[in-house]
Amino acid sequence: MTREPQAEISEEAFLDAVAAIRFVNVDLSPIGAAILAALHFAIADDSRSFSRKLGIEHALVLREVTALSNVPLDLLSIVSRSERTQRTRYSLTDEGKRVLARAFAQS
Repeated sequence: MTREPQAEISEEAFLDAVAAIRFVNVDLSPIGAAILAALHFAIADDSRSFSRKLGIEHALVLREVTALSNVPLDLLSIVSRSERTQRTRYSLTDEGKRVLARAFAQS
């Protein structure tokens, strides 16, 4: 479901993707939907990279990753976590892939 890294994605295209994802799953916060969009567009697959690239505090990103990886959402799977830096690597679960498929089918 995720794409190869893109040289450049416009801010408008990224925000449109976030809106499409939130339309499909209204329980997602804007940050949560942005994490899924960043995975889809191969912008970031870990919390530190996402935090740095989007200018969002790492603690907020970690909170969203935790919410996305737990029931009832269960959209992300934690791949690894650095104890020292708390950098968390994640991937889409099957449900996460379904949400993205529905979101981008409507685009």
